[in-house]
Amino acid sequence: MKFIGKLLAYPLMAVNILTAFMLIFSCYGSIVAPIGRWPFASLSGLLFPFLYFLNFMFLILWLLTWKKGSLVPMAAILICLIPTLKYCPLHFSKEEKVQPPYLTVVTYNTEGFGIDDNKNWKVDNPVLNYAIGLDADIIFIQEATPNIMKLASREKRIKDIYPYIGQPKGRNAEACLSKYPILLNESIEFEDSRNSCQYLRILIGTDTLAVYNSHLQSNHLASEDITEYQQFIKNPTDSTHYKASKKVLKNLLQSTSQRAGQARLIADRASSETAKYVIVCGDFNDTPLSYSYHLFDRFMHNTYAKSGSGMGITYHEHKLYYRIDHIFCSKNIAPLYTWIDRTQKDSDHYPVISKIRLE
Repeated sequence: MKFIGKLLAYPLMAVNILTAFMLIFSCYGSIVAPIGRWPFASLSGLLFPFLYFLNFMFLILWLLTWKKGSLVPMAAILICLIPTLKYCPLHFSKEEKVQPPYLTVVTYNTEGFGIDDNKNWKVDNPVLNYAIGLDADIIFIQEATPNIMKLASREKRIKDIYPYIGQPKGRNAEACLSKYPILLNESIEFEDSRNSCQYLRILIGTDTLAVYNSHLQSNHLASEDITEYQQFIKNPTDSTHYKASKKVLKNLLQSTSQRAGQARLIADRASSETAKYVIVCGDFNDTPLSYSYHLFDRFMHNTYAKSGSGMGITYHEHKLYYRIDHIFCSKNIAPLYTWIDRTQKDSDHYPVISKIRLE
């Protein structure tokens, strides 16, 4: 305390108390349904990494200068321990130690197979080739370009690896490449949305695996809006960027409300599924601290939270870095090892790859 003095310590403690409450709110307020008078609560999880960092810095500061003061950030961090481990799990298992039998499954938003970058409508597409090169048993794709998928279904080199292809039912919809027979391929359409969910039933041995390959509501933020918003964050007193920040917030609130309804629809179906095994995966456009994530986390395993390590960033465009792609599985499926592969950057997402065992 003597090193910084009371005049500085007490205002800093007031700020710390505020950030501590904000950290707790970002962990637990974010799982509230985005309806009623507090719709922004569901967006509070987006602030979690920044609030956690601030509280951690305060913890170090108070340990060095005023040990009693460290109780505030320490309490906040401990209260948030379980959500923190969902956001940033710490599992140190190694891939080579995973013993068969297991399935390797992938969820990957290909951003239309990176067409904006590659301008390549042929089946010899770098993003598609990369996905096939992962040599997974089943690949669940979001934003799959129908033209390329139709060509893929006739390409011998692809059919030799993936004889069963669940074609997308719409423009830039969901698709599946599978080494196992696809018994059913249907589309679940969302009301007032271009997003959708592919429902699959896949035969694994003598058992059926039901899959909800989902692409929940996108935020539809234009790059210029994001740029303006970033400028506003850097200089909040500049009124020229204020309108852009309000537009971004409005879009986020609207999209998170739509995602909540879409997630409830899928969660209701998945929780009453008759298939022995169930997977819900895809681009949720929501972090682990969100209402949509919480809906599935109540009755399913998240493979990354159970067998991954680190923040596991899957979205990496516009200087926004979050894990918004997820694989959930029924509790009779054991997640063994999950990781994010960051070698292919033509899409704005990285794939989530998981080794799982059907029990």
